[in-house]
Amino acid sequence: MRVLSEGIDEFPEIRSNPESLYVDKTKLVAQLGSLLLGRRPQLFLSRPRRFGKTLLVSTLEALFQGRRDLFQDTWIGQDGRWNWERHRYPVLRLDMSIKNALSREELAWALRSKVIDESEIQGVEVNEALSTDTLLARLIRELSRQHNGQRVAVLIDEYDTPITEVADRPAAAPDILALMRAFYGVLKSSRKHMRCVFMTGITRVAHAGLFAGANHFSDVSFDPDFNALLGFTHRELRTVPELQADIERCARTLGCSAQVMERALRRQYNGYQFSKKAQKVYNPYALALCFEKFRAKKGVAWRLDEMPRAWSHSGTPYLLFRLWRAGGQASKPLADTGGMDALAFLEHARYDAARPNMTALMYQAGYLTLVRARKADPPDALRLDFPNQEVRQAYCAHLQQWQGEEVVVWHAEEVAGGLRGAAPIRDALLAGNARALVAGIDNHLQRFSYPIHAVPGPMKSDYDYETHYRTLLCSALASAGLHVQVEVSTLRGCIDILVESEDQILCLECKTDRASVYALRQAWDRGYVDAYRESGKFVTAFGLSFNTETRTISDAAVWPLGKYDRKRERWASEPFTRPEHTLTALSRMGHRKRKRIVDAWSIPAPARQGRRPSNGVSDSCRLLPAASHGCEASVAHRFRAERRRR
Repeated sequence: MRVLSEGIDEFPEIRSNPESLYVDKTKLVAQLGSLLLGRRPQLFLSRPRRFGKTLLVSTLEALFQGRRDLFQDTWIGQDGRWNWERHRYPVLRLDMSIKNALSREELAWALRSKVIDESEIQGVEVNEALSTDTLLARLIRELSRQHNGQRVAVLIDEYDTPITEVADRPAAAPDILALMRAFYGVLKSSRKHMRCVFMTGITRVAHAGLFAGANHFSDVSFDPDFNALLGFTHRELRTVPELQADIERCARTLGCSAQVMERALRRQYNGYQFSKKAQKVYNPYALALCFEKFRAKKGVAWRLDEMPRAWSHSGTPYLLFRLWRAGGQASKPLADTGGMDALAFLEHARYDAARPNMTALMYQAGYLTLVRARKADPPDALRLDFPNQEVRQAYCAHLQQWQGEEVVVWHAEEVAGGLRGAAPIRDALLAGNARALVAGIDNHLQRFSYPIHAVPGPMKSDYDYETHYRTLLCSALASAGLHVQVEVSTLRGCIDILVESEDQILCLECKTDRASVYALRQAWDRGYVDAYRESGKFVTAFGLSFNTETRTISDAAVWPLGKYDRKRERWASEPFTRPEHTLTALSRMGHRKRKRIVDAWSIPAPARQGRRPSNGVSDSCRLLPAASHGCEASVAHRFRAERRRR
């Protein structure tokens, strides 16, 4: 039976191997090839790592070489769908994944070696005494001459690797960029000998002045027509017989149904979107490795919660790590687009070695993807978020390891051991236990060494401290399996942290060097929880206070609002003695009256049906010290006195 092969990225090898499965993407490949041979002969495509860019380049190479035998039983292999005799060209393919070339001399030697090796493969004699860019120009010209003047199709894979390797070396970056600009400048000067040029990579360096003159490459990274060019759609997962058979076989190994297995795969590996087209794709490498693991021998007991983190374990994104270690703001919100639509932000984002945009790099590295906007946003708006559960857990695990003192290599055992400390925080949140939450966060922060506070750079404001501690807390919550969202936009502000489960919504507001009551007041006054009235879930608000001197949490307050009562137009537990005095119903003239009500309010104990009240709601969880709180009778008396005075 043909199965997905996670270690093969050459199209001829997959097609000639009777055990390797190729999911037919030739319809989109033919569309891309027609675009290259037509009105847009110079194209660029950006995708995260482990998404099949090398396989795409290999497929185009076989297509332009006219190897029709490799395309049997595919869409493009049928009669009349591709002119195999007319579209046959000499192909020059360059793999630019050059590692550890950290100086101009090392990179120049590596480039010369690649060009000389390729000339030997093509059977072209070149003068090795020439410069690197002259060697490339001579190779293109001689290759065209050997094929009776037919122009060459140039395919370049991982073109940005030499530049991203020196991302954390500002001194070496200008020399490397100048050398690569001269090397790629040959593609412009030799245009009359080339039929088309196709480039793949991770970052969009090509739009940052990499080429001399105008940026003449067309970027199809956000083109809706090629949204599913790389990766598998859920429709392909259900219609390809070999994939369905693999899912059923893995389901039998796990002792569950095929539908349950599909839902688990979608939650773990699906979710990538690269354009406005609402079409999600799976990471192909992660899917192949998952099938390989669960395609186990009899007698091995697997569970659904043991789904492998294939994408994160396949390689560490050292670019982000080096930038963070060099002073990048790892504590900034994950999807900080400056108020712009996510797609517009990514289209205008440019790679700058001196000041890299971390949000754009996280998208290009695969940690973030385009998702649909929320109800409060315009219908066609997009935002950035984690694509799936695997990436969310991988980011949090990597962040915890990167914020160590001198971390170079990460192992699966170390990551798994670092995530166990998040369980008490998760349990305290779900139970609404403020005291246990303080202890859990304190234990979690104590695990980190002193140098982590130097990672975000100099702290200039309370916001810098809040985002720093908020990131540490989010890494613990997300790695514990909770669905965590950061900086969730509402009508009147942003919720610091939002945790959503099947029956609960937890709103966390963070403050530094201030009482936790101020965090709860801000959440209530700005109506952060009002957006979740129609959710039908139990809503709880938490106020957290971090101490910048002790560098841990000093106080926490909990406010169990409960579910929203539509008939009475109020939450089940509001900070008022009378139901008619809801905060949202008070007018501007009653602002001072509202302030006195809030000042006199003490948080009641949670009254959940069918659940025991939390033992963590104590004196430390009240909005004000014990001396300032009042009872219902005193508040009612103050209302009557105020009414008589007016």
